[in-house]
Amino acid sequence: MPTTNHHLRNPTPQELIHIRSTHREYWGTHLTLKQYLYREEVLSSTTLTGNGGLTSWALVDPTTNPATLLASCESIRKEVFVMEAGSNEVRVSHGHCIGSVFTPPDMRGKGYASIMLKLLAEKLRWHGGKSALSALYSDIGKKFYKRLGWHPHSSLHLDIPVSPSSPPSTTADKTTPLKTSSLPPLCTQDIEALKASLTSTPALKPRIAFHPDSKTYDWHFARAEHLASVTNRPPPTTKGAITASGSAWIVWTHDFQKDEPKLHVLRVAGEPSKEDAKDLLAAALVEAREWGLTCVQSWSPKEAVEEAGKELGGQVVEREADGIPSVMMYEPGMGSEVGEVEWFVNERFAWC
Repeated sequence: MPTTNHHLRNPTPQELIHIRSTHREYWGTHLTLKQYLYREEVLSSTTLTGNGGLTSWALVDPTTNPATLLASCESIRKEVFVMEAGSNEVRVSHGHCIGSVFTPPDMRGKGYASIMLKLLAEKLRWHGGKSALSALYSDIGKKFYKRLGWHPHSSLHLDIPVSPSSPPSTTADKTTPLKTSSLPPLCTQDIEALKASLTSTPALKPRIAFHPDSKTYDWHFARAEHLASVTNRPPPTTKGAITASGSAWIVWTHDFQKDEPKLHVLRVAGEPSKEDAKDLLAAALVEAREWGLTCVQSWSPKEAVEEAGKELGGQVVEREADGIPSVMMYEPGMGSEVGEVEWFVNERFAWC
């Protein structure tokens, strides 16, 4: 039975291999064990996650058997903007994105995941310095993590099926493809614009926004490129598209999983008109069709993106069970519920 003696520690390299080997049976059945372990190694050594950006955690009870891992998870440190209610000042802080929450089958039903997460919530307040928040993306609905203090936020997404024919009004001459090398200056521009948008209207409640930076995109690209390699595909080189004016752009990543291969829109940057948004989404549909993907999915679409997507045959869906963005605020006086904090640019790039 759970006791107050539980604590978190960092697993050894050998324990980490054991943890990943165990949860591969649930999250990586499309990969061999060797492929899965290599993917996890790749994802833990990107610019975002390397050099302490990612931390692995394990729950143990040292009073019984300190070598027995009762539950495990990971956290990734990310930059975040924070703005207090009534303020016109935006602060740069950091938060932690929690993922890979796992309890071994023989340890389930004993409350270990809850114990681990309660301990982790406190650890992350000061992990790597003072933290503004922690966030996670629930794949088990909206209730479990809410009870522990991570409150669910908008889980709407635009889903556009890929048709065999070209989208209306082909976009070959309306947008320009984006490569990885194109993104760093655009990210700098986007982050500055995001900072300005946070202060563009009075803040009646606190506001937060993860940085849509190039190291975050690179983490997503690494996942896609690994899966491309194990499914005998070349690595995708087109990472998005930009309008002719350069005022709006889209960044995407490829998901080659067999059950529902899709193109995830990581970010729609700038303030696109409906026509701009339509051109960008049409470019995404062309990319998805070329790679044999079934749909284009864009989280928390802006109004122009939603309208354009519907004209391209899409619909807005609310996720109830998976990918639920949830946040716990650490700032004094800041609540975590939808009515207590505004989560800006709650798009797919922030997922982990």
